[in-house]
Amino acid sequence: MRLRLAAASIAALSCGAGAAPVQQFDPITFFSGATESTGSLKQKFSSAKASHVTGFGGFRSNGEFVLDQTVMIAGEPTRSRQWVLHQILPGHFGGSVSDASGPVTIDVAGNQLTIRYTLKQGGLKVESVLTIAPDGRSGQNQSTIRKWGMTAATLSETIVKK
Repeated sequence: MRLRLAAASIAALSCGAGAAPVQQFDPITFFSGATESTGSLKQKFSSAKASHVTGFGGFRSNGEFVLDQTVMIAGEPTRSRQWVLHQILPGHFGGSVSDASGPVTIDVAGNQLTIRYTLKQGGLKVESVLTIAPDGRSGQNQSTIRKWGMTAATLSETIVKK
């Protein structure tokens, strides 16, 4: 079972006069350039495994945004993963990831980004909730991987924009 997701971002928005700024996720902005994450993957009935992901995102000449990642999970071979993202409507993105069996949906609500997709391997359903930190350059990812509605694994990680 493999999981690691990263797609979160920051664009500071004001909430009116005198109000503290609210961080609004923008996955394209956050994942442009280099990112890195460290965390822990806990599979049911197994010990937690350390995870480390490096990524670099940018636009192709055809206008697609592409994020290339190198995924390392303790005890497993290092692998590459590629995301292709595009904005559908304000607050809603779509796209693909190379280890998914279908489309990826991304919904933004304030400082949180929710990503959903199904893995090719085993048909596992992934839901990741990324919450931006006030610094605007890091965030926390909490992912849940389910099979038949039951939790098979969880991932907790910190993502940092380099």
